[in-house]
Amino acid sequence: MASILPSPRADASTEVPRKARPRLSGADRRMSIVVAAKSVFATSGYDGAKTQQIATAAGVSEALVYRHFPSKAALYRAVLRRVIQEQDAVMADALAFEASGVGLVEMVLRSVRHAIEGARASNAEGMQLVYGSLAADGGYARLVYRRARRLVLPHIRKAVDRAVADGDITTPISAENVINFVEHITSMIQMAKRADRPIVDYPGDDAALVTEAVRFCARGIGLRAQLIEQMLSAELTQIEPADS
Repeated sequence: MASILPSPRADASTEVPRKARPRLSGADRRMSIVVAAKSVFATSGYDGAKTQQIATAAGVSEALVYRHFPSKAALYRAVLRRVIQEQDAVMADALAFEASGVGLVEMVLRSVRHAIEGARASNAEGMQLVYGSLAADGGYARLVYRRARRLVLPHIRKAVDRAVADGDITTPISAENVINFVEHITSMIQMAKRADRPIVDYPGDDAALVTEAVRFCARGIGLRAQLIEQMLSAELTQIEPADS
């Protein structure tokens, strides 16, 4: 039965004023929508993502999403451009090593360390989009891989040539496949560790995983075992044990 008592009125003296939401500029609001959409597209894929989901994640109305982006496809393109910008930052860090055998081991170490961060990695959502593309028509993944190779190939080629000349690489390998093989292994590790509950059961802790993955990759591209072990003993002290 509906109550016949009058609705209680709040005492003005006890009302808590609501905090006004910060007003974003048009550019900042657009970027906040792109950031939210990146997460939704990474989780649900292009077909599964709904604009209402994206609006909710961004804290705006669906109408406001369409005010900034005329269609879901236009928003998706903006997300892909954002991911490419993030790729530039990852590539800049990846290239911060000397062009030598020592530098190549350092590159492998950095790549594996980045991979074990899983969902915490700076490019985690971007890699989910790449893997989603690989499972579909591959168009976007092809663009990302071609662009990455164009950015890193000159430095990797110089490092491989120097390592061969110094005797640090005993079996010559193309610079292109140094990039391909290390990326394939490390990106798959990253994807396998992105969930709260790891998808692949890697024995041991993160330090053990780094050690074994670095040995596998570095030996696979022909680097000397002595050089690899020397770098591992010096560098792996920086790996913090995983929480039990």
